Amino acid sequence: MKLALVGLFLVQAQVCAQQVQNSARQSPIRSFAATVGDDMFQVYTSPFRFKQSDGLKLVSVSSAAILLMTLLDEPINDNFIERDKLIVKPAIGMAKVGERYDRITSKYVLAGLAAPMLVGGLAFHDKKMLTTTRLLFESYFISGSITFIGKRLVGRARPLLKEGALDFTPFRFNAERDRRSFPSGHSTIAFAMMTVLAKQYPQPWVAIPAYSLGLSVALQRIESQQHWAADVFVGGAIGYWVGTALVNRTRQKHNNKPMTAYFMGNRAGIIVSF
Repeated sequence: MKLALVGLFLVQAQVCAQQVQNSARQSPIRSFAATVGDDMFQVYTSPFRFKQSDGLKLVSVSSAAILLMTLLDEPINDNFIERDKLIVKPAIGMAKVGERYDRITSKYVLAGLAAPMLVGGLAFHDKKMLTTTRLLFESYFISGSITFIGKRLVGRARPLLKEGALDFTPFRFNAERDRRSFPSGHSTIAFAMMTVLAKQYPQPWVAIPAYSLGLSVALQRIESQQHWAADVFVGGAIGYWVGTALVNRTRQKHNNKPMTAYFMGNRAGIIVSF
């Protein structure tokens, strides 16, 4: 029995030593690319792993979107045009912040958020900041790709065309820009990035401004007649789902740290896999 245990430990030591050597030789760029690729795959395929609670959320969002499209989109759009309703005036004021976002564009907002976090993460050896930088880029590209496809599949006319909330020309991948209203790309990307920030740093002084910025972007898209309320609602929901899925995926990998004993030469210890 003792000999068997000794043999088992020797074999384990050889395997672990090889793992350590392979890890040391692994290119950081290749490791980063593998992490990003894995995250993207997990997010894109997550609908196939929905739990019952996820299905209920999807039904709720879909029902709310249908209600907005059929009954509320046109009245909401009219109220934003008229600008005389008390409930609309604060929304229009908040939309001015989103107008600045629109002028800067999403990619420069991403750069403005990611660059200081990357520099700070490298300077202070802060893994959380570096992880957040990666998640911001992933949220931008994943949410952007989803809306790119969704817009062309649905083919909804923008409010500025004055053709009504139920004007659709689906499956026209070469349709003009004014028929790519659903979902809102600005709202999707903004909420994806802001959700990453709010989930990574849940303190109120981070989360509240982050979500407020996402809301202001959504309101600006309605105020400028680029989108209906349903477009920004669904876009925000997609962005929130993407940001949440990425953060949860990262935490899951971080918390899953299998430990393995190893012996190398006159050293013994435990390998923790990250």
